[in-house]
Amino acid sequence: MQITEVSVLGVRSAVVVLRHRRTPLRFVLVPTIHMGRPEYYRRIAARIGASQVIVAETYDGPSSTGLAYVTAMRLTRQRCAAGLVHQNIDYAALGVPTVWPDGNLVRGGRRDRLPIVGWLDVLLLTPALTVSMAVGGRDTVLGWRYEVNDDDEPRLRFLNRTLLIERDKSLAAALTKLHTERASEDIEVAVVYGAAHMPAVVRTLAGRLGYRPLRGGDWLTAIPF
Repeated sequence: MQITEVSVLGVRSAVVVLRHRRTPLRFVLVPTIHMGRPEYYRRIAARIGASQVIVAETYDGPSSTGLAYVTAMRLTRQRCAAGLVHQNIDYAALGVPTVWPDGNLVRGGRRDRLPIVGWLDVLLLTPALTVSMAVGGRDTVLGWRYEVNDDDEPRLRFLNRTLLIERDKSLAAALTKLHTERASEDIEVAVVYGAAHMPAVVRTLAGRLGYRPLRGGDWLTAIPF
């Protein structure tokens, strides 16, 4: 199952609905790319705002990784950088109960601003990205592969794979708990996480819990070419 793709249309992510044949609970997978056009994030917000529960990535609001990428792209004048912003979904404005498997980095604070640890991520990641893009030229980002399938083992650029695996375990536990406690309810649970986490989500929901994807689904364009 395709999670994200790169084509002549640009970089796109799929919205996938999974359902169990014995229970009404549905999981809506909304893989995110941490940088994109503002309309990309508006469409994501509209889709998840229609759900009854959201499972969200702490590092998405706003995304320090996305900010680092956008900053490096502008510094090196990448051809596809115009109009891009980093991911910053205002979950509080959606009014939907939200589960944070990563934990709350902003206890008592605001989620529309980067915490200190987020700024540290930006400071550490931006120089490495800037050098990589400067060496590769103005078309460097266009040559990177953003495609993710449900059976992939994500290849991470400048990121800690061990951290990804640990966060996947917390995410899988949260999804399993929702299935256990609310499988009998006719509701949608939107799972809003970076695309690299989605293979682990599919392994949990489809492989372990018996959910299956419905046919069709929407494609959202993050970066048009």
